[in-house]
Amino acid sequence: MESFRKTRTAAGYAARHASAALTRVRAAALLEQLADWETAADRNIRPQAAADPGLLRSLVIAVRDLAGTGWLDAMADDPDVAAFTALSATAKAPPPDRVDETCSRLLWIRFSPLHDSQAIDEVRVRPAGAG
Repeated sequence: MESFRKTRTAAGYAARHASAALTRVRAAALLEQLADWETAADRNIRPQAAADPGLLRSLVIAVRDLAGTGWLDAMADDPDVAAFTALSATAKAPPPDRVDETCSRLLWIRFSPLHDSQAIDEVRVRPAGAG
């Protein structure tokens, strides 16, 4: 069974449809991490990997980088963004299926054509003192 199927689908969409090159690169990096997870499954080491909070944490960080911290800050009031923020701040990694659900929901909000993320596609943070 394929792990992180929902996150893989959302990241694949971002990789194909994002307008910014950096976003496509970050989506490709996330997809590569997910492929590594599958390689672990092929070698029958997924149970150990699933117990390794560092691996799940690295996936959450890759999703955060893909979504963009500026966008996450701008969308902090959205319930799915808040759930992702809580997930990324938790000390103990939740089960992989919960990570998959939370990460995929965030990526669909960020990159889905059904959401008006185009209007805030590239949230830019001004340097301190900039007018």
